[in-house]
Amino acid sequence: MDLTSFNEINLPGGFYLRAVRVSSVEMIDPLGRPALAKSVIEGQNISISIISLPDNETSISIYHEILEALTVAYDSPPESVMMMNEADFEEAAYEAHKIYGFATPSSVLLFLRNYGFYE
Repeated sequence: MDLTSFNEINLPGGFYLRAVRVSSVEMIDPLGRPALAKSVIEGQNISISIISLPDNETSISIYHEILEALTVAYDSPPESVMMMNEADFEEAAYEAHKIYGFATPSSVLLFLRNYGFYE
């Protein structure tokens, strides 16, 4: 999967996806559990690191991380995501991959629109 297509993408709400990168560093979530991906939000900028995964799992992780990052970053996120937890983000990402196929910038934007995030 070509992750460079996700460099410098405009996201809804004035946010920017700066990059999606493969990380060789083991990632741990805030509860101390192994993580497949991690998003960093700095102001309006979002960067995502993903461990090396098969393409379909990379795609699912991209959908998941972008939806979760925007939900956290928005001052007032759409009602459809306000009560989502980690399992809900994961389920949404798997469903997106099933419906839209491998994540692309345009499929991610369509996915986000379906959750109420508009440009």
